[in-house]
Amino acid sequence: MKFLAWFSCGVTSAVACKLAVDKYGDDVDIWYIETGAAHPDNHRFIEDCENWYGRKILTAQHSKFKNPVEIAAVEVFNTPWGAPCTKYLKKEIRQRIEKDYSEPIHIFGFEYNKKEINRAFRWKQQNSSRVYFPLIEQGWNKRRYLQELLLNKIEIPAMYLLGYNNNNCIGCFKGGKGYWNKIRTDFPDIFRQTAELELKTKHTCLKDRSKQLYLAELEPDAGKHQNIDIPECGIFCELEMAGLPIKDINEILEFIKFNPEKLMNTAK
Repeated sequence: MKFLAWFSCGVTSAVACKLAVDKYGDDVDIWYIETGAAHPDNHRFIEDCENWYGRKILTAQHSKFKNPVEIAAVEVFNTPWGAPCTKYLKKEIRQRIEKDYSEPIHIFGFEYNKKEINRAFRWKQQNSSRVYFPLIEQGWNKRRYLQELLLNKIEIPAMYLLGYNNNNCIGCFKGGKGYWNKIRTDFPDIFRQTAELELKTKHTCLKDRSKQLYLAELEPDAGKHQNIDIPECGIFCELEMAGLPIKDINEILEFIKFNPEKLMNTAK
């Protein structure tokens, strides 16, 4: 079996990759998709994780578009069906990587909480049974992942320290008003570059009551942006599963659980 571990430079995927490598060793390939818009500190975090894993993290990038701004300059910032930058910089690259593998088993860093368990359930139900969610199987939430990094003397990525909920691209076109006001404060050059591109292309990242809202017109106090939410440790019975089609936590986790023997029998 060959495993494809998707490293996003987020804390959850970083720890998920480590758990997978510890369990399956050389059968795990770790891939990072470079979008050209991440915080420079990501290079430090990648190097720290490589030393932790004892192996290199493979990197891939789009051959034509080097960052989301280049795509927005010729297309649009966002659509009701998703952002074009995601299509080109992430989806296309992931599909290209997958072509080099025969029926790989995907590894994702979905965490142990109601939302992520639901996400894992839907993913496996709608996409493929060839998937492994090490963090959910371990029962680890974000506080536990951060503890693991701390124990191994790995500083979390800079975007978390700045108060962002994830380590996405700086100036994500899918962000809301509060997010963009925080970008205005933390990364004024990126805010200004995006605002100027909006005026040039006549497309916007934001909308206000279905109408375009240019960043140049965004009120400095508009929207809200919460700092990183580090949930308290919980146990099985504390999870509310009302939003899932299966109500019993044990049934859900059994469905999500990675079963290599079952996969091998299916392949015969």
